[in-house]
Amino acid sequence: MNKTAEIVKRWAAFEEEHPEAGIHDFFRYELIREREEEKSGKFLGGVMPPQPDQVLAKVMDRIIKIHSVYASDLLKSIDIGGMDEFLYLNNVQHLEKPRKIDVIHTNFNELSSGLLILERLKKKGLLTESADPGDKRSKLITLTAEGQKKLQACYELLDKVNRVIFKDMLPDDISLCIQLLKPIETKFSSLAISDKKLDFDEVYKREVMC
Repeated sequence: MNKTAEIVKRWAAFEEEHPEAGIHDFFRYELIREREEEKSGKFLGGVMPPQPDQVLAKVMDRIIKIHSVYASDLLKSIDIGGMDEFLYLNNVQHLEKPRKIDVIHTNFNELSSGLLILERLKKKGLLTESADPGDKRSKLITLTAEGQKKLQACYELLDKVNRVIFKDMLPDDISLCIQLLKPIETKFSSLAISDKKLDFDEVYKREVMC
């Protein structure tokens, strides 16, 4: 195939899959693809799913688990019981006096599991509750001074983990990953909680069969 035609074909395929991406994203994507094809090593534990979307899901799942292996031990060293507790502290800080249910939904947890996490953080003196002026049945939560100090310590430890895991990725590669995955995160962050009330076949028909 003519080289120009091959480039146009690849660009058309990339643009169709990633309509929000630009030409510079395409160039980065091609460079990453070429570089990764040259690398050798045992990928995905030696078990390769048959479909590209399955490979992507498995890659993301394994990276999250690998990250958690390192992060959990570090967080336990400052009496934070893993990523869930860190994420709850982080959400409370940035949501600004959220209700308990807001924090739980933001993390896609079941109500019972989320309440247990919040209770643990409260017992550690990292959270405090106040009355919700808009709903007497609800409580607003904020970080205590100790909670803010603990959250800052979490940031510093997790920055070390990120530097270890992603040190071999170029900044442009990381930016491209964010660009490509951002629409999925944005879309399903707003759908996941309400979709839990549906049979998955309904979700499948809405997303795939429409």
